Amino acid sequence: MAESAPQGPASAARPRMSRWKRFLIRFTVFVAVMAILGGVFLAVAEHHTSQPQFCSSCHIMEPYYDSWAADLHGDKLQVACVECHYAPGEQTTLKAKFRGLSQAASYFSGRYGAGRPRAHVSNASCLTSKCHGDLAFMDKPLLLGNAKFLHSRHLQPQTERDQATAKRLAELQALLKGKIGDEAFGKLDAVAAEAGPAEDRYTRLVALSHASDPSLPRETLVEFSQLRHREVRTRQLADLQCTNCHAYHQKGPGVGHGRAGQHFQVSTSTCFTCHFNNEGFNTGTSTCMTCHNPPQNEITVHAKMQAEPGKEAEPGKVGEPAAPGTELVKMNHAQILANKVACISCHADAIQKDAVVTRRDCERCHDQPRFLQDWKEPITVDLVQKYHAVHVEQQRAKCLDCHAEIQHKLIHNGDFVASALADCARCHPNHHASQVDLLLGRGGSAVPQSTPNLMFGSRTNCTGCHPQVDGKVHDGATKATVQACVNCHGDRHKDTYDQWKQAIEFGVTEAEEAQQTARKALEDAKDAPPDVRKKAEKLIADAETDLRLVKTGNGMHNVTYAMELLDAVTSRCREAAGLLQP
Repeated sequence: MAESAPQGPASAARPRMSRWKRFLIRFTVFVAVMAILGGVFLAVAEHHTSQPQFCSSCHIMEPYYDSWAADLHGDKLQVACVECHYAPGEQTTLKAKFRGLSQAASYFSGRYGAGRPRAHVSNASCLTSKCHGDLAFMDKPLLLGNAKFLHSRHLQPQTERDQATAKRLAELQALLKGKIGDEAFGKLDAVAAEAGPAEDRYTRLVALSHASDPSLPRETLVEFSQLRHREVRTRQLADLQCTNCHAYHQKGPGVGHGRAGQHFQVSTSTCFTCHFNNEGFNTGTSTCMTCHNPPQNEITVHAKMQAEPGKEAEPGKVGEPAAPGTELVKMNHAQILANKVACISCHADAIQKDAVVTRRDCERCHDQPRFLQDWKEPITVDLVQKYHAVHVEQQRAKCLDCHAEIQHKLIHNGDFVASALADCARCHPNHHASQVDLLLGRGGSAVPQSTPNLMFGSRTNCTGCHPQVDGKVHDGATKATVQACVNCHGDRHKDTYDQWKQAIEFGVTEAEEAQQTARKALEDAKDAPPDVRKKAEKLIADAETDLRLVKTGNGMHNVTYAMELLDAVTSRCREAAGLLQP
């Protein structure tokens, strides 16, 4: 008889372990399947959300998508948004995922739209091997308008240039210390390093140095200050990001008329901020020939009307189209440069405003005092360098995030004279109103409006005719010279200057004699009828107003208009004297 199977705890446990194993197997298979499905889902989601079309699904991204689609990167190269807006290797990191989630949360919660999206592009994204990593763009000459540009001069170390700057700066430091001593030099160096309007800084340097040594030339002090600033500007180039110059612009040619904005356009405001801020005109980094080649073609200044037989040709009015049969008067920049005529003579208005940064600008972002504990006024270039390193390199700040915008363009009306008058106006507000009125052909009583000075055709301002410093008056005052005419027009205009001067002097003398005669007649005619006296007084008063304008403003500023006014003065005074005859 067979023995029965053993009974007990061991035999009872076997079925329970079998069920546990089956559960573990099923759970493992489930987790594996879910992991595979989750991986597939994440892969599909990763691919889909990495497409530019997904970015445009948020309506706030539509203008950026449209500008990308019209840009070289999108239209021809099909560079995806994530290839630029994430640094290489960053796209699959947790940091990147959280950035994406935060943007999605902002969109669905309605917190978007309070400001422009701050999508940064790292230099590393631009310099990958598939994009610009070969640095072929560095030495490729580019034109921004008519300005020449090389990346290498801005982004690659210029050892020879930097060494020459450092050497010259050391020479000037030694020279100035030897002249005025260490203590006075310390004060001088502090002013030279201030970040502010260049001309104000130069004036203060001259005053400070002359207190110790009046023999120090202004040119030496200006050069010293420029080198102090250039040293810092050069170091700031290391902080430059591609997006400081290449940035999205909502406004552009044709925007709003079926065309998108500019997705990666060069912002010339960056050029102006770096080159012109705290620099004098045509000096240091604002030197005109650093970026511009002089125009190769002749430029029309104004039209000269064909003369009648036996008469001299008369110039036409500036800004009016040339009539049939007119001769165009032109100028050549090559001749102007050969005669060393200063660019500011015609282009003083080329740089407008400055890129000042105030404490209030900083407080728009920093509302805690600790962020501004280093702020000291006047701010120095060393502090500027420190702020640049923090904000430009680390925070990816754009120039206009902090700086006011500088404009670099020509003013196409008579207001360009105001740029040349700005220096004088700090001490003499409206001091040259009569000169400006004559230049513009306005302000007279008998002839309220006439032809502006013909030099307006070439945009010549005050400094073009007043290039010579007159030390007898005060530092900085200038006077006109015949040589200024010769430099632009040649020797043939030396006689013209003398002829104009003589004509003005003769006209003033004749007008003064007529005015004096009319005044005497008015005094003698006490019994004249009241209406006659009133009319005569009005004629004489208006004539005296015009005579004063010519004498105060100097008729040489607009010979044509001055002669018209002087003729009217003489004519009115003679008419008044005739009315008062017994």
